[in-house]
Amino acid sequence: MRIDVIESNADFEKIRENWDCVYSGDPHAQYFLSWEWLYGYLHRRDRWFILALREKPEGSPYVAFFPLRMATTQDQKTGICTDDIIMAGNHAADYTGILCDPAYEAHAVRGFAQFLRAQSWTHLRLDNFSGPIERHDAFVQALRGPDIGHKRVTRLDNRNIDHAVCPVVTLPDSWEAYLETKLSGQTRQKLRRFLRQIESDDAYRITIATSETIERDLDALFKLWHAKWHAEKGERIEPIMACAREVLLDAFRHGNLFLPVLWHGDRPLGAIANMLDRKKKAVLFYIAGRDEEWKTPSPGLVLHGYAIRHAISQGYRSYDFLRGNETYKYAFGVEDRPLHCSTLRTATGRNRSETLNVRSIRYVYDLARRLYTEGKKGLAEAAFEQVVAASPAHVGARMALAQLLLDKGRLSDAEAAYQNILAAATDIGPVLLRLGDTQVALKKFHEAAATYDRAIEMQPNSSAAHFSKGVALVAIGRNAEAAKAFEVLEQLNSDDPAHASFQQKAKDVLARLAPTLSPPLELPPIHPSGFPLEAGSLAERFTRDFGRKLMTSATDSFKGFDIPKPAQPRAPPSVPAMVKWQSLAARTKH
Repeated sequence: MRIDVIESNADFEKIRENWDCVYSGDPHAQYFLSWEWLYGYLHRRDRWFILALREKPEGSPYVAFFPLRMATTQDQKTGICTDDIIMAGNHAADYTGILCDPAYEAHAVRGFAQFLRAQSWTHLRLDNFSGPIERHDAFVQALRGPDIGHKRVTRLDNRNIDHAVCPVVTLPDSWEAYLETKLSGQTRQKLRRFLRQIESDDAYRITIATSETIERDLDALFKLWHAKWHAEKGERIEPIMACAREVLLDAFRHGNLFLPVLWHGDRPLGAIANMLDRKKKAVLFYIAGRDEEWKTPSPGLVLHGYAIRHAISQGYRSYDFLRGNETYKYAFGVEDRPLHCSTLRTATGRNRSETLNVRSIRYVYDLARRLYTEGKKGLAEAAFEQVVAASPAHVGARMALAQLLLDKGRLSDAEAAYQNILAAATDIGPVLLRLGDTQVALKKFHEAAATYDRAIEMQPNSSAAHFSKGVALVAIGRNAEAAKAFEVLEQLNSDDPAHASFQQKAKDVLARLAPTLSPPLELPPIHPSGFPLEAGSLAERFTRDFGRKLMTSATDSFKGFDIPKPAQPRAPPSVPAMVKWQSLAARTKH
């Protein structure tokens, strides 16, 4: 048994034929586990992954899939981030779970549980898990243990609607058979009368969304839905509608959306959006909107009756009202299909192995950067520390922690931190700049000048490195060398947003240094690209190692991880206040 992890759109595309084969063979598979639906939903989302199991040697087809996604939360008191593994379709899918060849179900359940036991997470949330209860319970049992607890979750809302129930109509072969066997006498009579009224009165019409009308029809649907639900949904209503619209447009592009709208003149009275599962011959009612002021004929009864009649005529075998046991659904002759909702949780309430899931490192790093820029440095520090614990070579997070030491005034600790980072980083130019700045703050000017020299070797047209080197040299009385550094800066070509500021500062310093310098400066020739072309190693090193590459600044990336950027461009450091210009002039006159 082998489990592969699929977590890119390209790899997901490659297995479509295999996926469709397993989907067709799984009697419990639902539309929200189809390749078409999942691909449309997941390609706009991050941190999803699909476990794919094969029983035979590499190259043989997969026999089971388990689509999942990561979610991460941060404790606002401790700053500790914990990871949850959730179902891939959460927030949009009414059915989730495992897709598998029935012959391999036991192996798939055991294999997926074994894989997830080895992962780092705090909660595994099995929301809307479809299929037989035996599949769900076997999976839970394979995961439970002294270190992992389990509880079932109810889905009752404040209206006492159970969202772990999907009412489903099993469709007969004909419309008349449906009316006679599925509906009560009163509902049957009313539905027949309403449909005759709609179809015989020119004031009414039912349209089906086409490529020319899809946007208009969706607008009508969501306007009606918003009018009914905005008070209850509050601020969540816009994200809910945006997600639903995205899902419906994906279905429409694949030819899997049936969207009838009932009109009276130019007034939309109601609209329903049904997804079509052609492989399973199922129609799934996803969302509806109706004019709450219009009483008769009932838009909901008319549209569902119309859609069921159309489904039967096209050979569909079921009409699924999806989650929620609202009373009106039972007028259509439904039977309940249960869903299974439960949560597995670690005994500690923290991630297994006490470390971030590998799929959360980038997310937590970006979160920490955002917190830092918002001034929430305590929370940022806790998150950066977790990133380093999970990925010790993560230079960006280590740089951020060194910066936090500087923020606290722990200059010696920051210097040591930057020295340690140098040993691990491959792109050391930005690290050298930060180290040099720290050494200047510690008044270690000789060491700082040497550090900036190393930075210039790595980044010959770095405005910050040349200026900072000049500052360090002035501080130790090496004015002639400092002047060269400032003069070179004036002639550099740089994309650094702070370059002009560095140049102006350099001019100011040079004007004050000029009386102290004799003989006049002899500057090295300037390369056409803008950096000094000195004989020997510097020019050779630049040509060999950097060629046409742009040099990175102290706020650029290491190994693909961005260093937190300050709110403003890096301003030129001031010449140390301890330097007295008159005394410098006196010491350097010949």
